[in-house]
Amino acid sequence: MDIQKRSEQLRNRCEQFKKMDKFYDAVALHYQLNLDIYKMQPLFYKIILQESRYNIVQAICCVIFGRKANSVSQIKEIFDKYKIASPNSVIAIIALLKTTGRLSTWRDDSDRRKVLLESTEKGIQDLKFYLRGGFAPLNLLFPELELHEDLLDDEQSRCSFFSRATDMMFNGIVYRNILPDSSVFLDKDGGRMIMLHLWLRARKESQENRITLEYSQKKLAKEFAVSRTHIRRLFLDALDNGLCEIHEGSRITLLPAFFDLVENYSGIYFAWVLDYLNIHPASLISGEK
Repeated sequence: MDIQKRSEQLRNRCEQFKKMDKFYDAVALHYQLNLDIYKMQPLFYKIILQESRYNIVQAICCVIFGRKANSVSQIKEIFDKYKIASPNSVIAIIALLKTTGRLSTWRDDSDRRKVLLESTEKGIQDLKFYLRGGFAPLNLLFPELELHEDLLDDEQSRCSFFSRATDMMFNGIVYRNILPDSSVFLDKDGGRMIMLHLWLRARKESQENRITLEYSQKKLAKEFAVSRTHIRRLFLDALDNGLCEIHEGSRITLLPAFFDLVENYSGIYFAWVLDYLNIHPASLISGEK
């Protein structure tokens, strides 16, 4: 894989998406669909959507559905090789997915040392529900695509989707490498949802790239199932990274760097989904192969 070329293609698509008339609507729909699933089990999703854990879950999907591996030992070896996560982190996420009924495990009859993995029906349905947050916004941007998460019911389509996702992830094309500032929010429990929430609130008020909002730590904490201390630390981290200014009286000013971050995050996310689907709209980027 030409990593630089693929990264540039993602960024180019991102820039094109940001210029589209329905980009705001697409991001708003992405947020709302993610919020719907988040609200169903906030204590679970605030953990899983934290970036390092999210990458572990995505990589597990890649190796199972993309047919790269099926045993816990193989997954740990792959994750260690590509520096995705520590063996202990892998075991912790597998245990969480198993206890919540999204993953099943059993011992290989031919080698009792091997623990095999398979997604449960609940796991597949949750996965499809989550992917709706990528497919539906793309239908707003490109109605002719008519994407639907049920396409992953087909085993070959599911394998192709996650095989392409594997190629990206295992070559280091992840947010922390191509959009480092995103870690301010993505590495925090509930962070990506809070980030999108603030962006949408600001964009409802103005298209300017410097906007002051009033906020309540208590309301944000309740909305995203985190503590007020967690919210305060997240905002202080954003302050230290030049994304906002914090004022007395529960007011925060979102700076141009914040708007660039969220719009790049969203555009790259949509570009990833298209790449995993192996869809390359010729009208999007002139001359892209």
